[in-house]
Amino acid sequence: MNRVSAAALDFRHRVEDEARFLETCEGGDPGTPEQSSIWVLGIEPGWSLADALADEQEDLRREAQMKQYSVELQMQWRFNRGVFKLLSAIEGSSVDRYVQFAERARPFERGSKGYLKANLFPEPFNNVGDWDGAASDATGFCGKAEYRSWLQKARFAVLRGWIERCRPKLVIGAGLTHLQDFLDITGTSEAPPAHRFEVNGHGKRLHVAVSGTVPVAIVPHFTGGPHGLNSDESIGAAADYIRDALQMYCVRAPTQAAAAI
Repeated sequence: MNRVSAAALDFRHRVEDEARFLETCEGGDPGTPEQSSIWVLGIEPGWSLADALADEQEDLRREAQMKQYSVELQMQWRFNRGVFKLLSAIEGSSVDRYVQFAERARPFERGSKGYLKANLFPEPFNNVGDWDGAASDATGFCGKAEYRSWLQKARFAVLRGWIERCRPKLVIGAGLTHLQDFLDITGTSEAPPAHRFEVNGHGKRLHVAVSGTVPVAIVPHFTGGPHGLNSDESIGAAADYIRDALQMYCVRAPTQAAAAI
């Protein structure tokens, strides 16, 4: 039996411990049933070569921004800018006013309210297929398939518990390849039909479900290819559909609650 490093044991204990869930998130506010938040979940944290280089340099300003997960730092990342655009449009503003939205709402910053950002799988990689000796040392797993299989049991149970307790008004899952995982953590038993649309000749799709513990929208990745949310027009179209689906759900929900009494 291979010996598991102290770092790997700490990683596993942190992931399994419901009380330490927020340590595995980028930042923000999980909310409460009375003051619910919007959760944005990616597949795993990105970690580019530029991030690695910056991390090696002694930059106290960047270190402070990382600790705070400041909007100014987030603006440097394409994924986060795409998220700001989507949230801006869902919340009733517009895609092109995402900077003003982010500066006002301060999504995901330490101490801010109304938004939480996390990932299905908490270890950062440059590409979703990456795995190396450092990853094995950090997690205790020989390969990525084994790592993810363990997390789908251990971490997903924690995610489901926090979602059940906090009741976010919406969970946004970024990454269609993990559609079933996003449905699983939100207690959605049936896959919703795809909403398909086209932008500049490129087909897109997303899924919105309101039949689980909380509403969930699974969208293409913001940094993907021609079928991703890679333009303001595609992000705006996705936001319109999600907002309309949520409005219909909010209208219908009181009637359903009354009927259940």
